[in-house]
Amino acid sequence: MKWQDLTPVQRGLLVACGVVLLVAIIAGAFALGRGSADEAPATDEPTGTVEPTPTAEADEPAEPVAEPEPAPAPEPEPAPAPAPAPTSDRVFGLLKGVRDESGGAWADLRLDIDEAEFLTGQAALDWLTSQGDEEFYSPAYWYAKNTSVAVSTYPARPSPGPAVWMYTWPMSPAPGFYGPGMSKQVVEFGIFYDRIYMYDDADGLLDRCYWFTLDNDRVTLIEEQPRDPYYEP
Repeated sequence: MKWQDLTPVQRGLLVACGVVLLVAIIAGAFALGRGSADEAPATDEPTGTVEPTPTAEADEPAEPVAEPEPAPAPEPEPAPAPAPAPTSDRVFGLLKGVRDESGGAWADLRLDIDEAEFLTGQAALDWLTSQGDEEFYSPAYWYAKNTSVAVSTYPARPSPGPAVWMYTWPMSPAPGFYGPGMSKQVVEFGIFYDRIYMYDDADGLLDRCYWFTLDNDRVTLIEEQPRDPYYEP
C-alpha cells in the first residue's frame, strides 16, 4: 500500500511507531555501549605494587630540634704575678769589727755586729727597771738592749763598700744636741775603714750603735744612731 493511499490516522500511527522504534534502537545501542565499557579491562592500573611513602601524621608532634650549646666563655687571663717584694730590712746594734776576707780587694767584706733592741717609751723604762737603772730613764731618749751574747756576722756590699752616714763624725755637733735635725754626714766607706784600722780607731767608730740596712741579708748602708753619754745607763 502506498503512502498516499493511507488515511491520515494510519499515517499518524505509522509515524508514532517509527518514533518509538527509533527511540528503542537508540536506547539499546546506548545500553550495549555502556556494557562493553564496563567489561573492558582497566589499562591505567599499575601492574607493580608501589609501597606508599610514609608521611608524618599531621597531628603527630615534630621532634624538638636540639639547640646548640653555647660556646664556653673564654677564661679570663691570669693576672700578672706581682713583683716580689724586696727583702730589705734593718738591724740595730753595735759595730764590733769590719773584715775583708778577700785579702785587700774588698770583694768579700764582713761586718761583725752585736745586735741589740732599740727601746723607747714604756719598753725602755721596763728594761731599765729590771736592771735597777730606772733613774736613768728619760722619755726623750732611747736605749740599747743587747739581745744575745754572740756577735752576728753579715756580708757587706763589695767595693766600694756600703754607704756610711754619720752624725757625730767627722764634724762634732754642739754638746748635748743629739736628736732629729742633726746634719747627716756622708762618708766614704774607705775613709771609715781606714780610720778604724789605719789609725787604731782613734775616733771610736767601733762599739757605736748603728742601723744596718740589709738587702738580701747583705749590708748596703751603715747609719749611725748617736748616743748622749749623759743618758747611758
